[in-house]
Amino acid sequence: MIWSKLRQILLVFLIGLSAFLSFQIWTTGVQQREPAPSGGNPLPASLTDRSFVEVFSPKKVIWHRNTAGETLDINTFYTNEWFEDYLPEMTFGRVQLPEKLGLSAYQDYLNSENWVEFIFDAPVPFGIFEDGFDDLPTDYQNRTFTHVIMNKKNPDKTAFYDSQEELFYRVEGSEYTEEVINKLLYSPDNQMTDVKAFDITDRFIYLPVKEKEVEYRDYLVERLPNNLFIYQFFSDPSEIDARRTGNTTRYLDLTTEVKINDSLNMLNYLRQRSDMDEMTFSDRLRNSYDVLNQIENWTEKVHYQGYSPKTNEVIFQRYVQGYPVYSYQQFESVIEIAVVESGLTSLQVPIRVAQTSLSLTGEKAKTLPSGEDVLNQIKEINPNLSNITDIRIGLTWTESKEDERVVHFEPDWYVESKGNWIEVTRFIEAQEVYINGF
Repeated sequence: MIWSKLRQILLVFLIGLSAFLSFQIWTTGVQQREPAPSGGNPLPASLTDRSFVEVFSPKKVIWHRNTAGETLDINTFYTNEWFEDYLPEMTFGRVQLPEKLGLSAYQDYLNSENWVEFIFDAPVPFGIFEDGFDDLPTDYQNRTFTHVIMNKKNPDKTAFYDSQEELFYRVEGSEYTEEVINKLLYSPDNQMTDVKAFDITDRFIYLPVKEKEVEYRDYLVERLPNNLFIYQFFSDPSEIDARRTGNTTRYLDLTTEVKINDSLNMLNYLRQRSDMDEMTFSDRLRNSYDVLNQIENWTEKVHYQGYSPKTNEVIFQRYVQGYPVYSYQQFESVIEIAVVESGLTSLQVPIRVAQTSLSLTGEKAKTLPSGEDVLNQIKEINPNLSNITDIRIGLTWTESKEDERVVHFEPDWYVESKGNWIEVTRFIEAQEVYINGF
């Protein structure tokens, strides 16, 4: 009799435990989505250290060895230590008044001597590095540059160039020396590629003249828990109204809405703020960087990619081993941040991150055609190269068919068109459909 009752009690307990575990599995993180009661200890959102130099350093270093008749692209993935050592500490002299200099004239200037050219993905304001200049005028806070050039043998001959406004800024002197420049150019870790300059829609880009072999990458991915972010966005969790509709959970209070889409693995934040005063471009980038450091857990590099004046959104791109990561709609690889003086107003950030590099069997590297071959393929369907602003090698985020926790990164050529990055093959197919009318 006693044994029978014990069996009944044990059975009820096991059924309850089974139901509880089933509920936990079915909700897959719902327990993480619900905020803790008011007074709980906030969790830190970002667990990854990310330096200012990493985010805002140039993404191309081109060595114009004109005496040797060579132009070399130095892979910036292997130069990060140099930037960390010298970019924050070394200073330039006074920035002179700008000269008007067209793109072709600028390119001719580079071909005149031995120059090292640093190219940024998007315009950078002088004010963001104001400590690196002597007596930077106040009105230069929002003036921008896209290129920096240093003469290899005489780094005092340094200049900044804004390719969008076609303005050339000389500087009076520099703390950089030939010895410092040589540490960059002759580092034993360097990977250099022979490149050639091509004129693309009023912009010069550098493409490899030979085929290029790029490694495949495989990573274990992790979906971050919602509570990792919720504490950052709500001062009083007890006032949050949490609602779930389909694949989306919404967290709301009187001023803030956070939406987390479990299908897209994407978090969107929106905050109403009365303070809409103008900020300097420098402050906007600095404050966006502060937000990035609070919410982004990508363990590889993240870089400043662009800025939208219409929405005031600053765009950051995820990288793997020196190459930008792209996906079909960029849900996995781009962070967009908009701030005003009083704080964050909108945010879009992927909540799935590649955490651990894997060594899987199969092909180790992919041989990509030369940049000139890719350009010629595009010209066959788009002779004027219209609507093209850049061409580069990137890694395609590809879900594993065998294991949902694994992501493959496949090398491919990408075209930037109308602000979107598209694989070259898909871009050509789309152009053919447009031209042929079907």
